[in-house]
Amino acid sequence: MPSLLRDHGEFVVGAAVLGTGLGLLNLHYSSDWGWILAVVMLPALIVRAVWRSMPGWLLLSWVTIPTLVGDAAVVTRTAYLVVVTALAVVAAGRVRWFDTVVMIFCLGSPFLIWLLETNNWHRGLGAWLWFGGLLIGWGFGHVVGRQFLLIDELERTRVKLAETAVAEDRQRIARDLHDLVGHSFSVVLLHLSGARMLLASSPTALSEAAEALRQAEDLGRKGMDELRQALLLMHQGSHALTPIEPTELERLLNTYRDAGMRIDVDVAGEMAGVSAAPRIVLHDVLREALTNVAKHARSPEATIRIGVDHDRVDVRIESALGPRSRRAGGMGLAGLNHRVAAIGGTFRAWPDHEHWVVQACLPRRLAGAPV
Repeated sequence: MPSLLRDHGEFVVGAAVLGTGLGLLNLHYSSDWGWILAVVMLPALIVRAVWRSMPGWLLLSWVTIPTLVGDAAVVTRTAYLVVVTALAVVAAGRVRWFDTVVMIFCLGSPFLIWLLETNNWHRGLGAWLWFGGLLIGWGFGHVVGRQFLLIDELERTRVKLAETAVAEDRQRIARDLHDLVGHSFSVVLLHLSGARMLLASSPTALSEAAEALRQAEDLGRKGMDELRQALLLMHQGSHALTPIEPTELERLLNTYRDAGMRIDVDVAGEMAGVSAAPRIVLHDVLREALTNVAKHARSPEATIRIGVDHDRVDVRIESALGPRSRRAGGMGLAGLNHRVAAIGGTFRAWPDHEHWVVQACLPRRLAGAPV
């Protein structure tokens, strides 16, 4: 069941249950014709729970007037508790100016009975106790109303953040897809234009035009293949589509070398034959591992071994084990594990004697992509 202080409707229903119980108590302790007033007051909070747009002044008038009549005639005894509950309900809702006027009148109502001098209880502390109870009800309702406003604002903020995230994600996808296929199809267009100009200038140059068309076809197929793999990678849970060219590996390593890190690299196999999706994840594995070397290793040194065979790519990064490397892996390593698993690979990171080892085995081609 939702908390009564998190949903305005539930709060009103809870107040109706409490107010009805207090109304039955008032009915039990009424004397003479006071039961008529108790019966008149009894359904007020129930009606408010059903009638969501009921004006606050109407609810307060409904319970306050019979209470004043009953106390002045000394035929009711506990009706003021119903007024306290109703006051909290009104204060927790949207208060209009006339509601405020009636609420102020309710706060002063105990002293009206005091001035009439018809009720001995009000001549002592009764009026002040009634006034204190009304004041507590008003204050409690005001605090609850503020909480409802904050909850609504939080919900609006959450929706706005979600919409912003979706919009940014769409922009990122559009940008990444543009970068992914833009280069390949730009070259395709150049080859097609060259073939057209060859045929226009020399109809006999069929071999050169055919070669240009063949290269355009190969590049087009490669671009479509990388597009399919990138979309499949996104569908399987990854969140990056940045295209990684085979030469990007050397540029990444040079970035860390320029910062003073000593890196020993051994690549066995042809990186140009690795498809787009595994290259994206391989780039992320190297970047995260080298970043951790810069932050945690005793010295900025790393050894990288990459092996490319017919159906998989193995990468192993070793560095000197630092004092912080023995701790459990952080969010970066957990994220790598998720990304590698998303394309059907395996990932491990563990201390091995005096070294920290990061190892990943990736498929050469993403499962489900066309060959």
